[in-house]
Amino acid sequence: MDQIDEYEQGERVRAWLKNNGSSLITGVALGLAALGGWNWWQVQGEVRKVEAAAEFLAFTRASEAGETAKAAAHAQVLRQDYPKTIYSALVALADARRLVDEGKGEEALAALDGVAREGLDPATVEVLDLRAARVLATLGRHEDVLKRLEGKAFAGNAGTAAELRGDAHLALGQREQAREAYEAALAALDLAAATRGMVEMKFTEAGGSLPDNPEA
Repeated sequence: MDQIDEYEQGERVRAWLKNNGSSLITGVALGLAALGGWNWWQVQGEVRKVEAAAEFLAFTRASEAGETAKAAAHAQVLRQDYPKTIYSALVALADARRLVDEGKGEEALAALDGVAREGLDPATVEVLDLRAARVLATLGRHEDVLKRLEGKAFAGNAGTAAELRGDAHLALGQREQAREAYEAALAALDLAAATRGMVEMKFTEAGGSLPDNPEA
């Protein structure tokens, strides 16, 4: 997971749902129908999961088709009716990306911070916090980037988090702290990681020295 950018993680989930969502929803729905009235109250949670997945699938398809109004309507349903699901988080990530592209960084940050963290798995919370840190960086709020990342382990994205810390320290002129952060990022990255070359460049820019023969 260290070698996968947090945005790419969200994209993989969306791609999987696009390819498998319909069959998944149909299969679960048929299974629930077969149960009939047995344990009706217990299956309500599963019904809501299927409904949320269907809503997100509709949002994804509308977004890809350029149907902005329809996508926004599905997004609103997810935010209002399914606020504690991963789908509301994925919608916020998609909205944040669009808003940043439109130069609306503050709105992007609000979209990310508007997601209820309660009930979300730790990996999803990590992705939201890392994306928020990236948005803060685009706004030039580097001290806020450090505050956003402070005290969090980011077990699934240690390399990315350390790189963001390094970027913030370097932007603030704190070269020693930047070197330490980039060194931590390199330690968390595999030698074959696609982002390693960029982190190495940042490390040397901050005054670090790379070994002549890095260990495999």
